[in-house]
Amino acid sequence: MPAKTPIITNEHAIAHAMQREVLGDAGKLIWDFLTLFADLRYADANNYLASGARMQFPGGLVFFDCTELPRRTSGIYRWVKKRFERIDELEFSDEVIVYNSGTLYGEWLDGQAFDGVRYIDRFVVRDGKIADQQVWNDLCVADAARHARSRNVKDAPPAIRETGRPSHR
Repeated sequence: MPAKTPIITNEHAIAHAMQREVLGDAGKLIWDFLTLFADLRYADANNYLASGARMQFPGGLVFFDCTELPRRTSGIYRWVKKRFERIDELEFSDEVIVYNSGTLYGEWLDGQAFDGVRYIDRFVVRDGKIADQQVWNDLCVADAARHARSRNVKDAPPAIRETGRPSHR
């Protein structure tokens, strides 16, 4: 496991639905890794990756270095954070699979806030390092709903028309 680095959150405070202390080692590793991402400490987050680790994001984008991600996201939102609802750990003989799920909140490029956007991450942890990460989220759906509301699109899906955002259940 990487050396313990103090985790410092910035001005956008996170209130998770669970506590880090209830997790096993792999779950704590993922918690700390994602917290570094939230704090924009991408170079520090790289210390949690195994050599050759692969991170796949929505749209099929693949990264091998955490510092590559801000270039991709800079055209989507100003900032984003994850509100952890669950972290599940599945132990196997040579690896631990960790699922982290919850909701995203943040700010679009135009300054409009978003909240309640679903996400799920799947991590493979081997020898105390992240070997693989796969990310799924509804940011694209939330952005489409936002644009539909701004144009008063009447043919938007019912859940978007009625609530202004996609249904989560």
